[in-house]
Formats: sequence, C-alpha cells, structure tokens
Amino acid sequence: MNSSTSDVSEAEWEALAMEALGELAWLPVEGKRIAPGSGERESWAELIIPRRLREAVTRINPQLPKSAVDEAVNIALTPKSRDARAENYRVHDFLTRGIRSVVYTDTFGAEHNPTIRIVSQRDPLANEFMAANQVTVIDGDHRRRFDIVLYVNGLPLGIIELKKAGDENADLDGAHAQLMTYIEELPRAFRCNVLCVVTDGITARYGTAFTPFEHYAPWNTDDEGKPVPQPPA
Repeated sequence: MNSSTSDVSEAEWEALAMEALGELAWLPVEGKRIAPGSGERESWAELIIPRRLREAVTRINPQLPKSAVDEAVNIALTPKSRDARAENYRVHDFLTRGIRSVVYTDTFGAEHNPTIRIVSQRDPLANEFMAANQVTVIDGDHRRRFDIVLYVNGLPLGIIELKKAGDENADLDGAHAQLMTYIEELPRAFRCNVLCVVTDGITARYGTAFTPFEHYAPWNTDDEGKPVPQPPA
C-alpha cells in the first residue's frame, strides 16, 4: 500500500464511494435529508422510508386498489418482534416471493388474492435505487451513524461500513465487529438487510448481517485477488 493511499481519510473514501454509486445509477443523498421530519423516514429507530415503498408498490402492481397497496405496505412495515434474524427472514420472504396475504374485492364483486411485489424482479427500471450517507439511527439509549445505506424502493437492503486504509485500529475485522454491535443494539435497522459490505477503500468483503467474518467473501475476486468473470446480463 503506498503512502498516498493510506493518507486518504475515511471521509474521503466515503465521498469516493458515494460518487461511484452515483455513477452506477444510485441516487446519492445526505442522510440528514431523509431523517424523521423530512417526509422520508418516520422514526429514528426505523430505516425504512414508507413513502418510497408505497410509491414502488403502486408502480410495480398497477392493478391494485389503494386499499390493497396500503395493506401490503402496512404488512411490510409492521415488525412482529425485535428479533433481527426472525424479522429478516420474514422480510426476505416478502422480497423474494411477494406479499400474498392481502385479499380485496373489485368493483364487480370479484375477490382477488394477488402476489404483491415490493421489488420488481422482471423490470429493474421499475425499482428506485438510492444511497444515503451518514444515516443516524436511535433506538432507546443507543445512537449510531451508518456510513452508507443502500435503499431499494425505500427499503434499506444494504449497509456499507468504511474504514481508513492503513489504520491498524480500524481493519475489516473491526468493521465487521462494529456491524455486529449495531445489529445487537439496533435490530429494527437490519430487518430488511440483504447485504453488508466492510471496506477500507482498498479491499472489501461482503456477507449478510448474520455472517461470521471468516465467511465474508472478497468482493468480486477469487482467492488470488483476481476478478471473477460475471455471468452475462
């Protein structure tokens, strides 16, 4: 690692990461602009943005009446417990299989029980992608600030934890340990999580919110650090 690389601060890495995400079509926003009171997040303990989720459900499922949209969004937003793992499993089912417990009657009296999608798998352009940096979460006595949160349709599916390259006290193992502390303190913040990334701007590893560090995988590289060919789109 050269000196110029190790001299780059964590804030500078964050800015570079946000710029790169912007180039990949993630809308970059400052975390304070989606804080409670902004019309985006409704609670300091909750990362989900209900307005954006409601708009996405309406857009992806155009046949649904407003009452069905509201019911589906309410199901997605309402946790059943404070167990992060159980909640994550439940939301993962919604993400992959859709919400299937909403029943409504149309204007002709016919009853419908559709599969309601909260993320479009058929048309990626129907989804909204947003990256927010410096996102504050407060739950009880716990107050933390996430470096970058990746939102899809208002759902916080990804979290990126950044550390300064060359800092012996801020390695990737430490970043992972920090995420594990966040999960214990702020379980609601991770109920939609699909991906966690820890990086110092030079190397990066990824896993889930519940993956032990030894099972975190190198980002798009093989065991020798060479890029892994990606499947065709």
